Amino acid sequence: AATDAAAAVVRETTASVLTRIASIHLKKGDLDSAMTHYREAYDLTIRNRGTTNHPEVAGILHYIGGIYHKRADYDEAMACYQESIRIYHATLGPGNPTVAGTLVMVGSIHYKRRHLDSAMMFYREALRLNRDAYGMHHPDVAPILKSIGTILTKKGEYEEAYDIFRDVLSIKCTVHGTDHPEVASAYKSLGNVHYKLGDLADAERQYRHALSIYRKCKGEEHPDTVAAKTTIEHLRYWMRERDHRRQMEQRQSRSSSRNNQLGASSAMANNDMDDERSC
Repeated sequence: AATDAAAAVVRETTASVLTRIASIHLKKGDLDSAMTHYREAYDLTIRNRGTTNHPEVAGILHYIGGIYHKRADYDEAMACYQESIRIYHATLGPGNPTVAGTLVMVGSIHYKRRHLDSAMMFYREALRLNRDAYGMHHPDVAPILKSIGTILTKKGEYEEAYDIFRDVLSIKCTVHGTDHPEVASAYKSLGNVHYKLGDLADAERQYRHALSIYRKCKGEEHPDTVAAKTTIEHLRYWMRERDHRRQMEQRQSRSSSRNNQLGASSAMANNDMDDERSC
């Protein structure tokens, strides 16, 4: 019995080490090596626990699904995620926030497949779990809200999207402080909604907030800083073009009005002459 217990400890330790090694390979972008180590960890964990219905098994399946996801093998990824969700629900209960991350990944696949309503359903469920467990101002809440806001923007529901992105900004300011790249990203999201609504001046204002943060945090030459400056330049160009068109339209309208008045005066004069000749 003692030998069996010691062997179980060794297997458990080995599975944990394999999982950590896999995560290192994953961070390096070596997906094949990561998959090999996760698979070994998966088999060892099942052997050690004596069942597939264990949260550790669900966690490894989540990561295996993530590798398939990165490879754009969405069917295999979805199968792993769904099994992971099933195990989490069976072992931890449907209200446990541990499953939220996997729900987000399922939503992401639906989004990539342009199944926006299905994606929204999974994102909202993940949001509910994290919000109920951790409260609104938590780092795990903001990314889900951003995904929901992105879908609303795609669907043309700009007012609701704007409210969502304002919540994202509030959370990120609370979590990171006001001068953080994540806060800059939230300003950009608000700017995009203003742009979609045609509010170019407000869009430019939000992007200026983002630019100011990027300059402080990343410097002038960073791609995020350059991209924000380029967007602001485009917005200012479009505003100038819009103002120019409006001025031209106003001039044409005034010119047309004067021509109409001249035409009316000429017609009246002609009528007077006709009246005089008829007398």
